[in-house]
Amino acid sequence: MTPNAVPRNTGFTRSLAVQQHLLSFSANMMTQIQPQDGFLTARFVGEFSAGKTRLLAELFGDQIPPALFPVSSLERQTRLPLEITYGDSPALTLIQREHDYSSAETLEAFAHFPERHELAHLDPMQHRLRLTINEPRLILPDGDGYSADKSPKRLFLIDTPGWNSGDDEIAELSAASLMTGYHNLAVIYVCQAARLDGATNADHLRDFMSALVDADFFDQAKLLMVITACPDKDAAHLKQRAQDLAYRIWSELDGEANTLKLDVFCVDFQDLPTRDLHRFRDRFWDCLLAPLKHATTPVNTNPWAAALKRWPADWDISPQLLESAQLLERGKNLLDRARVREEFVEGMNMYRLMGLKPAELREKVLKSWLRQLACDIATLKNWTVPCLATGHPLEQWWLHYWQVELEQLISPVRNFFATAQRTINRLTPDIEDLQLHLTQQLAAQHDVATATLTGSFACLVQSMPALCHEPAVENRVATLLSLSLLQSRYEDYYFQHRAEFAAGT
Repeated sequence: MTPNAVPRNTGFTRSLAVQQHLLSFSANMMTQIQPQDGFLTARFVGEFSAGKTRLLAELFGDQIPPALFPVSSLERQTRLPLEITYGDSPALTLIQREHDYSSAETLEAFAHFPERHELAHLDPMQHRLRLTINEPRLILPDGDGYSADKSPKRLFLIDTPGWNSGDDEIAELSAASLMTGYHNLAVIYVCQAARLDGATNADHLRDFMSALVDADFFDQAKLLMVITACPDKDAAHLKQRAQDLAYRIWSELDGEANTLKLDVFCVDFQDLPTRDLHRFRDRFWDCLLAPLKHATTPVNTNPWAAALKRWPADWDISPQLLESAQLLERGKNLLDRARVREEFVEGMNMYRLMGLKPAELREKVLKSWLRQLACDIATLKNWTVPCLATGHPLEQWWLHYWQVELEQLISPVRNFFATAQRTINRLTPDIEDLQLHLTQQLAAQHDVATATLTGSFACLVQSMPALCHEPAVENRVATLLSLSLLQSRYEDYYFQHRAEFAAGT
């Protein structure tokens, strides 16, 4: 901020206004990136009490309110398939949805996870429970890969009722029925360590893997095996045992080893330190989402980044940012050339103008000055601040922040050159000292215009060419908005403490 500037605010209203514009932009973006239901699923399959529900709870931790999620000891509550997907806030609803590709009709919202008797009248093949949580990794920013629509889609993690629950027809269905649909990202098979080698588990695993051979996957057949209640001392042995068992059954089903992508996790949540739990979560998500990362189009798990990448060409603000920087640079260069060694028209004096009529005198001075500036009259009059396309998500921010601040920089420059032209157009032969006259008329405005171009916003504008070299649009926008908030906060702080600054305290 320059000493000549007049404070426009008496409080922190400047940065608060910018913050409001950014909140408006955020709301606009959230509307744009609100994902729709996709087809891609990852099912959690396993025997009753194998630890599927506990696994999901450990994956999401505090993101799921306890009232909306069944604990492991109450797994018999999960009579209906439970699909977990993205939502702005945690919510549990009853939906009617026969297949993964069917549209979902919301029937009822729950404040707590329903007791089993509350769901007894519902058909498990027609109804599901849907739990939404604010987990960005459940958004597929570039679509689900099964349609040309590249808008954000929800990924569904589906907890299926465990087999051998004893009283549920759906729990005794074949693995092929449990894997309803043909849009699998991966399938997660959960088994307790003590049951891995059991005969019942072997039968279900064979049934399950026979379904894998025929199932449709996003990439190739993808299986994650999670061995729960597995002590550390047995982890290496059981991991190898699980791998050998899975590949042996796969081979017996005429599946080639290189057509199955297998990841095995051995974990005991009961005694798992927090640090190890975080590592488990990270590795699990990396393995689950690996097919997406290997797809032709790289996947960005940040929905904002994906939304920004889909902006139409005329929403790219780089041209306006560069135009702003060029406007500022042109103003600085012209101001530098407008006054050379304290003279506004270098080397010109009344002796050289002697004998000229007023019109001739003015024309000669103006031509000399324009040569000194290395520009023409049209350029001196063109100080238009760039605009954004109507309907641009950043329109309000640009209109009420960027344009206002840039106009505050350019207006003194525009005024100076307009005053200079008027002064030259009013020159007369009876002026005794041309340079003194020009200095008296122009020096103050020149000083104001020059000082204005050294303020904090001018520094921000000068950094735009470097910012526009950043290839990632999401990084450009995020950096620009962060800098705008920082700059406005600095100005507010200066206004609040300008008296102390002026006193040198």
